Amino acid sequence: MHPTIRIARQMARCIADTGAEVSIDAYDLVSGDDVTETLSGLLERSSELVVLFTPFSKNRAWIWMEVGVMRLSRKRVVPVFHGMTTRDLIETGGDGALAGLLERQLNEFDLYLSELKVRVGRETAT
Repeated sequence: MHPTIRIARQMARCIADTGAEVSIDAYDLVSGDDVTETLSGLLERSSELVVLFTPFSKNRAWIWMEVGVMRLSRKRVVPVFHGMTTRDLIETGGDGALAGLLERQLNEFDLYLSELKVRVGRETAT
């Protein structure tokens, strides 16, 4: 298993520990699935998207599709970087898709989790 996938799975476990419902392509896609259709359905039901950007993942087409769908839907997108920064996306134009978003480095992921816990608590209270 690629290290990026291991990191993403651990991030998903941490997110689930906040009480948030989690979908992750490594869990929700199986052989033969229509990737676009499956991801579109997941994104439609999601209120926010955490995207792990690594040198391995930055050129994956579905990541950019996910970011575009969520941004067009005016839903929260949280870029998390590991082994790179937004500057590394300039050559692909990806930095524009993330313009204006507060990003985190992986070593700051606990800050995101703290913020998410508050949002989950508010959703539970209503």
